[in-house]
Amino acid sequence: MQKKRIKKYDLGLLSVTSLGIGSVVGAGIFALLGQVILDAGSWTYWAFAIAGMAALFSGYSYGELAARYPVSGGLTSYFHLAFPSKWVSGGMSLIYVLTSAISISMMAKSFGIYFADLLKNTAYSWITINEFAAALIIGLAFLNMMNADDVGRAEIFLVAVKVVVLSTLISAAVYHDDLRLDNVLPEPSLMSFWGAIGVTFFAYAGYGVITNAAADVQRPKQTIRLAIFITILAVMALYMALAYVVMHYIPQADLTADADTAVAIVADKLLGKWGYGLIYFGAVMAFVSGINATFFSIFRISRSLAEQGVLPKFYRKLFWRRGTYGNLLTSTLILLAAIFMDFTSIVNLSSGAYLLSYLGIFAANWHLRKETKSSPAVIIIGFGLMLFILTAFIASIVTK
Repeated sequence: MQKKRIKKYDLGLLSVTSLGIGSVVGAGIFALLGQVILDAGSWTYWAFAIAGMAALFSGYSYGELAARYPVSGGLTSYFHLAFPSKWVSGGMSLIYVLTSAISISMMAKSFGIYFADLLKNTAYSWITINEFAAALIIGLAFLNMMNADDVGRAEIFLVAVKVVVLSTLISAAVYHDDLRLDNVLPEPSLMSFWGAIGVTFFAYAGYGVITNAAADVQRPKQTIRLAIFITILAVMALYMALAYVVMHYIPQADLTADADTAVAIVADKLLGKWGYGLIYFGAVMAFVSGINATFFSIFRISRSLAEQGVLPKFYRKLFWRRGTYGNLLTSTLILLAAIFMDFTSIVNLSSGAYLLSYLGIFAANWHLRKETKSSPAVIIIGFGLMLFILTAFIASIVTK
C-alpha cells in the first residue's frame, strides 16, 4: 500500500512576510503600549529600539539557520541539529511548542473578552467569552489543516486589516497636528526602564514563525532572510509611530488612568467613536491573525518532532488534508486551556519560556556556525543582548 505523502506548497515573499507580521503585530501592542510608555517615559523610543535590535540579532541567527536548513520544524529542528541528545533538543522544543500553544489559548480568550464586550448591548450578548474563544480556536485549527497557500492568503488579508487600522490612526495624528500636546514625560528609573524593555520585547516576539515555513518556500535562502528583516524593521517603524501618537495626543493623566486601552483612547480623540470601534476591530483582527500564524507554526513543528521521534507517530499520520491526528489532539488541549485556565496564569507561564526559546536560537547557531557560516561576533553580541532582555523581564516582575 502506497503511503500518503504530504505535498509541499510554494509561499512567496509576501505570504511569508505576512505570516511574520501577523505573528508579531498582535494583541501586545494594543494592550501594552500605554504601560510601556508609563514605565519608559521619555526613553520609550529607546525601549523599542533596544528590543528591536535584539530581535534583529535573533533574526540573523534564525535566517542563517533557515537558509542552511530549510525544514518545516524551524526552531525545533535547529535544536535537534545542534544538540544531538534527544533529551536536550526534545526538551527545548517541547517547551517552545507548549509556550506557543498556551499563547493561542491566551489570544483566544482575549478575543472572547473583546468580542463579548463589543456585542454586550446587542441580540448576541448571550454568547459567552469561552464560546467565542472556542469558535475561533476550532475554525483556525481546521484552516491550518488545509493547504499552506490557503493559510498564506488568509494571513495576507488579516495583516492588511491590522496595518490599515493602525496606519489610519497614525495618519489621523498627522492630519490633526493642532491637537498635539506638549507632553513632557519624566525620565524613568533604571529599573523601570529595564522592565519596559522586557515588556517591549514581547511586542516583537513571533518573527521566528517565518522559519517554520521554510519547507514550503520555493527559494528559502533568499526569501526567509529577507522576510525576517522586512518584518522586524517594518514592525519597529510601526511601533515607534504608534508610541509617538500615544505620547503626544493623550493627556498624561488619562494615560495613567487607562494605560491598557491607550490606543483606543487616542483613536476616540482623533477619529471619534467610529475610530474607537475601528481600533477595537483591529485588536480583534490582531488576535485572529496571531492565532492563525501560531497554529501554522506549531502544526509544522509537531510534525517535525514526530519525524525525529520526540512526539508519537500519530503527530504525522494524516486524517484530513494536511491535518494530522496529533494536530487534532493539540487543538483540543488548547481549547481546554482557553476554557479552564486563568488568564494571568497563561500569560506568566508563556512569557519566560518565550525568552528562553529565543536565547536557544543563539546557542543553536553557535553550535552550527561552521555549517551556517555565521559571524561568531554577531552571535555573541545577540546572545548577550537577549540575556539582558531576559534579566530585564525578570526584574520587571520582581519589582512590581
